[in-house]
Amino acid sequence: MRLGVTAVAVLALLALPAAAKGPAEPKAPAMKQVMADHVNPGALAFWAGGNDPPDNETPAAAKIRWAEAVKGAQAMQQWGRTMQAAPYIRSGHWKDYAQLMIEQAALGEAASKAKDAARAFEIGGRLYDACNGCHKTYVPRVDLPM
Repeated sequence: MRLGVTAVAVLALLALPAAAKGPAEPKAPAMKQVMADHVNPGALAFWAGGNDPPDNETPAAAKIRWAEAVKGAQAMQQWGRTMQAAPYIRSGHWKDYAQLMIEQAALGEAASKAKDAARAFEIGGRLYDACNGCHKTYVPRVDLPM
C-alpha cells in the first residue's frame, strides 16, 4: 500500500513543472495567413495613397485614404521586422527582401503623411519590387489551366 502512495506522490511531483509553466504559447500564424491578414492589406492601403484618387473624392474621403495609406506603410514595416525573426525567417535573400520592404515602407509612411502622391507612387514601385522578388523566390508556383 505504501508503494502505491509513493508512486502517486512522485507522479504528482512530476506533473508540477508542466502545470507551473502555465498555458502553452499561442502558435504563430502561418506565413500565408500573415500575408492575407496584414501584409497584403497594408500594401493595398499604402498603394491607394499614391494612385489617382477616386472620381469626386471629397476632402474628408481623401483624408481617410491618406490616413489608411500611413497605417498600411506602418503595417508593412512592422510585419517586415516580424518576418526577419523566427518562426518566419528563411534562408537566402529572405531578410534582404524583408529589409527592403521595411525601408521602402518607412519612406512611404513619410510620403503618405505629406500626402505626396507622386512620391508615394514612386516608392510604391520599389515596394512592389521587394514583394515581387520575395514571391518569385519563395512562393511555390502553381500552373493554372489555360
